[in-house]
Amino acid sequence: MSRQSIFAISPYLRVRGAIQAIDFYQRAFGAIECYRLTEPSGRIGHAELRLETSILMLAKEFPECGILGPQSLGGTGILIHLAVAAVVQFAGGSGQ
Repeated sequence: MSRQSIFAISPYLRVRGAIQAIDFYQRAFGAIECYRLTEPSGRIGHAELRLETSILMLAKEFPECGILGPQSLGGTGILIHLAVAAVVQFAGGSGQ
């Protein structure tokens, strides 16, 4: 993950067709693929696309982990990624 490009809050899409979604964002919005983590099976576990100064993260569905996209859920499949510098302090010092 390219830590320098992840802002405090970044959208993280979970989709059934990750390759098709990447292609769509590239064609429709001129997104530039910055990073892709692919399993040996070909399933995309994580990808980052740059749109202007923002990063859109996405991954293919992982039903075995409860990670489902909107087609499987019948609704939204977005996760909000919150990046903080000091996790323990952010969580109130409890480490939980």
